[in-house]
Amino acid sequence: MAKDGGKRKRSSLAQVLGGDMLGSHFMLKQIPLLLLILAFCLLMVAVRYRVESLNKQKDRMKKEVSYLHEHRVQMQKQYQESIRISRIDRELDTIGVGLVAGPPFELRTDK
Repeated sequence: MAKDGGKRKRSSLAQVLGGDMLGSHFMLKQIPLLLLILAFCLLMVAVRYRVESLNKQKDRMKKEVSYLHEHRVQMQKQYQESIRISRIDRELDTIGVGLVAGPPFELRTDK
């Protein structure tokens, strides 16, 4: 065996930095693969951005649902209170006693 026949070419750092490796026949054949990898990387970044924006929107919607639920409970309490008052008023009207909104007598201060 001859030493020259079995020896592989070694690329030096100067060749790699100079771009000689990119011009080789092997690298030129791999350009479609490199472009595909680049496209997948860009797609991965775009999908990650979309997922992040959807998570933020989901959090905003959860807060809004929580607020609306609390608001609904509060409005329901007010509605039930007004129904209770109007039902008491109707029952008092049937027996002849009215629901008084003000004080039962007039307050005067004479000097």
